[in-house]
Amino acid sequence: MNTPPAVAWRYSALDLRPLPSAVPSARLHARHVFREWGHAGIAPDGEIIVSELVTNAIAASLRIAAEAGPPPVRLRLTDRPRGVQVEVWDALDRMPHARRTRRPDAEGGRGLVLVEALSTRWGAYPAAGGGKVVWATVTG
Repeated sequence: MNTPPAVAWRYSALDLRPLPSAVPSARLHARHVFREWGHAGIAPDGEIIVSELVTNAIAASLRIAAEAGPPPVRLRLTDRPRGVQVEVWDALDRMPHARRTRRPDAEGGRGLVLVEALSTRWGAYPAAGGGKVVWATVTG
């Protein structure tokens, strides 16, 4: 009896220190991966989503006092049939909320609103070893 082969998704992972260069590095990595996987049409939206999620994760990481310095941030991109799933892990357990009442002239707080607008779906879950993963699916 023939059984269908297991689906083997392609993925790419990148660990980032919470440094000023982390966000542009994550964005460049995402641009190349999206295009390599044949998703050039959604790469611009994917780059913005990666940028926003990594920015938030770095801010969360910097809130944690650790003897060895702030913990890293982990980016994972997974190829899907019609797009890419973006996942970003940070060590802070607090879950994100997109819809906050902000003044129109506020400096920050729009990142997850952008993620919500540019993604098909997004969410967050507590990671098994601690921290959380915030994810978004980008389809084209």
